[in-house]
Amino acid sequence: MLRKVARRSSGLFGALFAVLTISAAVWPGIAHAYKFDTGIPDLSVQWDNTFSYNLGIRAQDCDPDICGNGKGAGDVSAHQSDRKFAKAGDIVTNRFSLLSEFSVIYKGDTGVRFSGDGWYDAAYTGGPKGDPFFLSQGINAFRNNQYTSYIDRWNRGPSGQLLDAFGFTRLHLGSVPVDVKAGQFNQFWGESIFCFVCGVAYNQGPVDIRKALTDPSAQAQELFLPRPQLSFSATINPELALAAQYFLDWSPSRLPDGGTYFGAADLLTLGGGTLVPFLGAPAVFQGQQKPAHMAGDFGVAVKWRPAWLDGTAGFYYRQYTSTFPQLVIDSASGGNLNVGVDYRAPRERMYAFSLSKQIGGISFATDLTYRNNAELAATPFSNVVAANAAGADWIPRGNVFSGVVNMIDYFGKTPLFDSATFIAEVNYAWLQGVTHDPFNLYYGLKQNCGSDGVATHHGCPTRNAVGISAQFEPIWYEVFSGVNLSMPIFFSTGLSGNSPVLFGSNQGEGSYSVGLTFDVKSKYKISLKYIGYLALHSNDNLGVASNSNSSLGKYWDRNWVSLTFQSTF
Repeated sequence: MLRKVARRSSGLFGALFAVLTISAAVWPGIAHAYKFDTGIPDLSVQWDNTFSYNLGIRAQDCDPDICGNGKGAGDVSAHQSDRKFAKAGDIVTNRFSLLSEFSVIYKGDTGVRFSGDGWYDAAYTGGPKGDPFFLSQGINAFRNNQYTSYIDRWNRGPSGQLLDAFGFTRLHLGSVPVDVKAGQFNQFWGESIFCFVCGVAYNQGPVDIRKALTDPSAQAQELFLPRPQLSFSATINPELALAAQYFLDWSPSRLPDGGTYFGAADLLTLGGGTLVPFLGAPAVFQGQQKPAHMAGDFGVAVKWRPAWLDGTAGFYYRQYTSTFPQLVIDSASGGNLNVGVDYRAPRERMYAFSLSKQIGGISFATDLTYRNNAELAATPFSNVVAANAAGADWIPRGNVFSGVVNMIDYFGKTPLFDSATFIAEVNYAWLQGVTHDPFNLYYGLKQNCGSDGVATHHGCPTRNAVGISAQFEPIWYEVFSGVNLSMPIFFSTGLSGNSPVLFGSNQGEGSYSVGLTFDVKSKYKISLKYIGYLALHSNDNLGVASNSNSSLGKYWDRNWVSLTFQSTF
């Protein structure tokens, strides 16, 4: 039953939340927090709604290496995405959205919760665009130059999705309280703050990579999407707690769609249906190809808080199916070209440790993980020759150590600000060894990337990788009556090497943002932010397919300005 609820989220529930979004825009009175008077002291029923509007404007013209000049010289793999809004000043998003949350709670520990969001983006009323030269050669990823229904749904709308849908209660086994949850929800284990592939929570749920791109400063736990599961946690005593989860279904991490402003490649969309014209005769992109097991992932955790430690240590064991994509291009089906996104790597096993502790008034934390048989990032374009037989187990795998070390410090009033928060995190990954690589995709084709320096420059994975993220946010209170002002400043980059696993840090690749946020009477938020992207890049050796060391796509020219209004009623 839980699987059916999750899968219907794109239908009945999606339509419902889309209607709520439009209604909120037309009739703001519908969006409000409402506590129902049930007449029962122990029963709380509440409905909360958060309305948001986001206007995004491109900050610089499209790079000719990608967009071309009408006579070629562009990038055949990404011109229709980057040219969707090609000029500085173009509106890249004009989005209305509504997050709706409904909960029923009895005696504070038993109840149900539902949440969902709906959206409409007026910037995507037209189809994709591309370089005239390539289009004149018939190089078009989109039939009739129109988005697929999947791309329309997730980028324009009106549409929506179900997020949380679960029940919970507290039982008592003797004197031990046990909290139980069942349904669709998200759990985030470990201490990672910014890196969503470096800590204990790696692949604990699908990741909204679209949000990670559009909001680089978003913390990792904000990026994970709900997943159908069962879980429990039990406090054995003040020093010891146990937790476990068992997953009932699987879904892929959400990718930006081709032909949109943040599209990584024109053909890339989980929904499939786009064309692959630049590989010869047009082939249909198949979208996501499901893993062998949709259910059965699980994890167990032990939290230990001994008095002598003055902190919390965590011990974890998890088995999980990757939600991250590997692009596969083969001719396995009777000589016909098959292009899609593959998730058929077997389950990985993780052994992990976490520690959080305050030292000198500063909060420090770390996650340390060992991943057995972990999915590795293939050398760029090597998967063109990946599988020569249907269902071939081609995805390279290995044993990987990874982790994060972070700190959070709070500052009081100074002559420059009233208060401030500083967060810094170092992430790292080390490939102990390759355990499965029948097509030599991790090491065997690295000669295509040249010397070590060129290899890093072109995104080839390396044995070691280190990256850093930092955020500083000063706050000024009552700059106007009832108005607080903050200035979040964020920076993230790869310091050394390219991560051996997907979406880890790559040397010289990163993002940054700086902005101002006005909090008006704790009810309205207005944020103005400049968001930029870093990547080493070139188009040498690859002709019309420019290469970069970005972990997903070619974003070095897609800086933008974001203006957001948000209100919870």
